[in-house]
Amino acid sequence: MTNAERIKTRSVLLEFLKFRVLAAGQEFFDGTGMEQRRQWLASVHPQALALSDEDLEQIWNQARSLYTEC
Repeated sequence: MTNAERIKTRSVLLEFLKFRVLAAGQEFFDGTGMEQRRQWLASVHPQALALSDEDLEQIWNQARSLYTEC
């Protein structure tokens, strides 16, 4: 994956998470480890599986920061 593809995939995933996090709030993040995230993404947003664990962790943290009150 090129750097440009990585950046685009990250931004698309963050936008994708926005509405799910806004609907569920902090509960969206409760009890989700990397394996659970990857399993969930495989069924709802498989293109995000190309990202590294580090990228996914950063996006999850960014989504939590942007879209919850915590």
